[in-house]
Amino acid sequence: MSKKAQTTVILREKELLLIRRAGTSNWQIHYKVKSINKWMRKSAGTDDLKVAKAAAEDIAADIRAAERRGFPVVSKKFKAVAEVVSAKFKEQIKHGTGKKKFADYYRAIDQYLIPFFGNFNVDRITPAVLNEFDIWRYERIGRRLKQSTQNTHNLALNTVFDHAIESGYMTEFLRPKYKNTGEAGEARGFFTHDELIALQQHLQQWMTEGRSQATRDLRELLCLFVAFVASTGVRPGTETKELQWRHIEFLEKDHSRLIHIHLPQGKTGARKIIARHELWPVLEKLRELQPAFAKLTLDQLIESKSSEYVFRMRNGEVPYSFVNVFGDGIRAAGMLTNGKDTQERSLYSLRHYYATQRILEGYTYEELEAQMGTSAEMLQKHYNHLSVLMIADKLAGKTPSSKEGGTQDAEILKYMNPAKANMMGLIALTTGIHIPLQEQNPSAAKELAQELLTNSKRKV
Repeated sequence: MSKKAQTTVILREKELLLIRRAGTSNWQIHYKVKSINKWMRKSAGTDDLKVAKAAAEDIAADIRAAERRGFPVVSKKFKAVAEVVSAKFKEQIKHGTGKKKFADYYRAIDQYLIPFFGNFNVDRITPAVLNEFDIWRYERIGRRLKQSTQNTHNLALNTVFDHAIESGYMTEFLRPKYKNTGEAGEARGFFTHDELIALQQHLQQWMTEGRSQATRDLRELLCLFVAFVASTGVRPGTETKELQWRHIEFLEKDHSRLIHIHLPQGKTGARKIIARHELWPVLEKLRELQPAFAKLTLDQLIESKSSEYVFRMRNGEVPYSFVNVFGDGIRAAGMLTNGKDTQERSLYSLRHYYATQRILEGYTYEELEAQMGTSAEMLQKHYNHLSVLMIADKLAGKTPSSKEGGTQDAEILKYMNPAKANMMGLIALTTGIHIPLQEQNPSAAKELAQELLTNSKRKV
C-alpha cells in the first residue's frame, strides 16, 4: 500500500478516532478516557481500515467496562509513581515548607517501597503482594519493625496510592487493605512523683563524685536538663539541641509573668510552648553556669536575644547528647527500672512524667495537644489508663471533716496525709534547686508553712 497524507476517521465525535499520519501505513487509535478526562492513543497494528475500526471499538468497549467496574483504564509502574511522590517530599523539605516526617516518608519510599514494588503496576498490588513485601522486609532487616516504623512505611505507601488515584493510574476500589504487623514499641519506664524527687537528690550527690572537672560540669548540667524537660514536657534531644537564649521570652498575662519558649525544631517542626513556673530558678542557674552572662540578670539575658545555646557547661562546651550521662546516672541510683517490670527509663520518661502529671491535674488531651506537640488522639491512646485517676476525687467521695466528723471520720483522716504532696519546697532546701514536679498543694503548703512558723516561735 502506498504511503498517503494524514487521514482522520471519526468513529465517535470527541471520543473515538482513527488517525493515519503522513508517511505511515498503520492506523492509530485515539480514544478519550472520560474518568480522567484524557486522550490516549494506541497503534492498531494494521493498515486495514476495517480491522482498525474493530480494534478501536474493542478498546472503547473495554474502557467502558473497566470504568463501570471501578478499574483504571491506564496504569503505570509503581516506581514511576513513587519517584514523583518522593521528589515532592524532598522538594518541600529542601525549601522548608514540608513537615519533618516527610523525610521519613521519602526514605521509606526510596529504601523499601521502590526496591520491592517498583516493577509492579501500581494497580496490581494486592494483599498477597503486601504479605510478600512484609516477608521480604523482615528478611532484609533481620527483625520485625516496630509498629511506629511500620506506620511510617504504610503512610508513605498510602501517599503513593493517593497520587496514583489522582492521576488515574488506579481507583480507590483497587487500593489494597493492609495492616500493621509490627511489634508494639515497649512502653518507656516512668517516674512516680517520689521517684523523681529521689533521682534529683541522687544526681545532686552524684555530681560531686565525678573524677574530673569536666565530668562534674556535665553532671551539673544534667541536673538542670532533667529539671527543664520535666517542667516543659519537651522532647529531649530533638527539641532542646538547638535551643538558644533568643528562643525564650517572658510574657505578661493577668499580672503574672510566663515563660514562653519557641522550640526551633523537633519531630513535628518548630512550635511554641508555655513552661511551668518551676522553670524560673532552673533558667537562673543555667545563666549562672555561663561566665559571659555573669554580669547580666536573667531579664537582661532574655532581652539580649543571645544566640548562645541554653545548655552549655561552665567551660562553654555544648554536650552532643545527655543520653549516656543520664543512663549512667539512673544506673548509679539503681533506678534504671522501677523494680516491678523490665521497662527501662530514659530521658523520654521525663516527658512521660510531665504528661502524666498534667493529665492528673485535670488538663484535657486537647489542651495538651499543642503543648506536647502530639495529637489529642495519640495522647489519649497512651494515657487513657489514667481516666479513673482523673476523676479520683469524685470516686473517692467527700473528704471527711476533722471538726464536724465523729469517730469514724477521725479514723479515716489518720490514713490521709495531704502534706506529702508538698515535697517540692523541702527538696529545694536540700538540693538548692526547685524540682519541676507537680504543682504544690495550696492547702498543704499553707498548713506546712504555719507549722514551721509555729515551731520557730517555740524555739525562740
